[in-house]
Amino acid sequence: MLRCITIDELLPGMYVNQVLDDTGKVKVRSKGVVRSEDVIAVLRSKGVERVEIDCSKGLAPAEEMQALQPSAIDSPDDNITDKALLPPQQQGITSESLQDAEVLYQKAVTIQQRFLEQIKMGKGADVSKLTALTQNILESVLENKDALMCLSMIQRGKDFLLEHSINCSIYLAILTNELGYSQKEVEQASLAGLLMDTGLVTLPDELCVHDKHLNDAQRKQYQQHVAESLALLSQSEGITDTVIDIIGQHHERVDGSGYPNQLHEADILPLAKAAAVIDEFSRLGMPGPFGRSLPNNKVLKALSQNQGLDQSLVNRLIGVLGIYPVGSLVRLSSGKLGIVSQKNPSNLLTPVVMTFYSINTGHYSEIKRLDLAKTTDEIVASIGPEEFAINLPKFFSEVFIHQMPA
Repeated sequence: MLRCITIDELLPGMYVNQVLDDTGKVKVRSKGVVRSEDVIAVLRSKGVERVEIDCSKGLAPAEEMQALQPSAIDSPDDNITDKALLPPQQQGITSESLQDAEVLYQKAVTIQQRFLEQIKMGKGADVSKLTALTQNILESVLENKDALMCLSMIQRGKDFLLEHSINCSIYLAILTNELGYSQKEVEQASLAGLLMDTGLVTLPDELCVHDKHLNDAQRKQYQQHVAESLALLSQSEGITDTVIDIIGQHHERVDGSGYPNQLHEADILPLAKAAAVIDEFSRLGMPGPFGRSLPNNKVLKALSQNQGLDQSLVNRLIGVLGIYPVGSLVRLSSGKLGIVSQKNPSNLLTPVVMTFYSINTGHYSEIKRLDLAKTTDEIVASIGPEEFAINLPKFFSEVFIHQMPA
């Protein structure tokens, strides 16, 4: 239900559909949930006087909530300003949401690439633009996390460190928001995702391979990238102690098998435990320099078998992503390839898939929407595009997001 309210009536938790009246001709970049009083203050400072809110996607005005859920208003646990706001009900990816997500993803690539290049050339670490980027990422997660997840799944294989850091930032925002952390904590975790492997720029490429391919001396040298990251970032402004702790501890493991300090579960920052899960999730799902990538369902299985990771966090991640995460490339029993576009909460084995390629003919086909819950077709395997020599990022950006059916 849409309602028109004044800026003074706007509260954190409300979903802004559009600006109605303003003195500064403000254009809202995207619709979404108001995350904090700071956001309201910015809108007010830019001259916004009235907005349209969607009560079906966020909080309603106080008198309506009182009538509908009086106990929720009075509950001392319902502290909306201290909790990260969950996104409205997601309806899978659309052409529009994918195009918006692609703009943000390419912006992230440009900003992070420039940052890593400056680090490599010894020009210092200016994280101001990265901090602003994490705010954009969280906003996109709240608006439509499926679209951003899809982009992060597809855009892989060109530059490991660049893509790995962006994906860690995105998925840390998704997971920590799901866990109910505050907006500030989610943004700090997302920033840590961009920064925590910065020290890898100082290592030779031959060390950036799977751990099993390194001898003891090489493994020790590789593990120094944590200290290198902290050293490179030590003089940077805008990096909180929380971000530093996440960076320093994201390779620690709850069973004491991690590094650099072999910390055990009670001594590891909870956000660092989440970073450990996401770091491993991203690493296993990407090709080189760590070797051949694993299909997403096998990545999640590997995480669930890793006793060094907090398994409660692994389970929460699997709950968010599903067995076949949005953006996964899957092979169907009919001989078609498809991209998962929406999970089915009632049956994780039957998501909605966008088919686009025929294995039988070896050619691209018309993009069609296929709800596996309503057909006899089924997923045979989650695969990587290299199995069929498909340039998936190019096809996705140039064709898929523009031609996918509603």
